Amino acid sequence: MARVWAYGIAAAGLALAGCGPMALPEAETLCAETVAPKAPLSGEGRMGVTSGGTFESGVKLTFTMGSGGGDPGAAYDRCVRARAGQGPSRPYYAVPQGRG
Repeated sequence: MARVWAYGIAAAGLALAGCGPMALPEAETLCAETVAPKAPLSGEGRMGVTSGGTFESGVKLTFTMGSGGGDPGAAYDRCVRARAGQGPSRPYYAVPQGRG
């Protein structure tokens, strides 16, 4: 019975180990990609005739409503602090992905 408890405690410890803060460079990269401006409308389309003579078409559109109009630098700072447990090593506008 004691062995079962030991395995349970070990498994809980391993599960909680993944909840800790991530490395600062990883957090900065992830947050810069998250905060980066996105195209407001993008998509793709296809159209053609199959070898059987039937017509095929398709459309896929992606709408982005924007980042809410806030300061992307402040959002980046909050994101890095939440993920890494410390402030970023450089501001958002100094990050290559952050230049928009």
